Amino acid sequence: MISTFQALAVALLFLLPGAAYTFALERVAGSFGASLGDRLIRFLAASAVFQAVFSGVEFWLYRGYVASGRLGEGDVPWLLVQIIALAYVVLPTVAGSLVGYGQKQRWRWVRLLTGSSPEPRAWDHLWRQNRPGIVRVRLKSGSWLAGIYGTTSAGLQSYASGFPEAGDLFSSEQLIVDPVSGAFELDDDARPLRPDGAPGLLLRWDEIEYLEFEETA
Repeated sequence: MISTFQALAVALLFLLPGAAYTFALERVAGSFGASLGDRLIRFLAASAVFQAVFSGVEFWLYRGYVASGRLGEGDVPWLLVQIIALAYVVLPTVAGSLVGYGQKQRWRWVRLLTGSSPEPRAWDHLWRQNRPGIVRVRLKSGSWLAGIYGTTSAGLQSYASGFPEAGDLFSSEQLIVDPVSGAFELDDDARPLRPDGAPGLLLRWDEIEYLEFEETA
């Protein structure tokens, strides 16, 4: 148990880089069902890595200013301390964001850190890369629906929820399909037609029996 202010400060300094890295990673890539225990182990491991990176600078500061007594005398280059303190927070945050982005883009070196299959469900694997496409679904009621997964000219974005939430899907633009056969209604240029006003479409996974996704350029 932490019983002194110094011990608390040391514990916080140890955990801070890993916490910043983990929060930045999950902000970009998502938190796929990480429980409190999982998250604790994750940022403790990250903290250990960053402490190894910062250990040389930390020891230099301790020996030069704490053990020597110069800190108590006020003989400290505060600008240098400020720069190191900022780096202590900024570098783990940047690293977490970079790894999160690389995880979404499937960078090979990132797989060494996150594994080749970080998503717990095929649903998350499909939508997390945010590729534009056409979605066509058959509901459990037997009806067919379709829509665009992407961003409209007005800036409305499609969205798919991630684990552990239910599999909701919002399509920014609906497409016209035959409700019985699922065939698209096409214009003279063989492009799927949109209903008047091009409304969006909200779907829940527990209502879907079958889903097709065709990526578009």
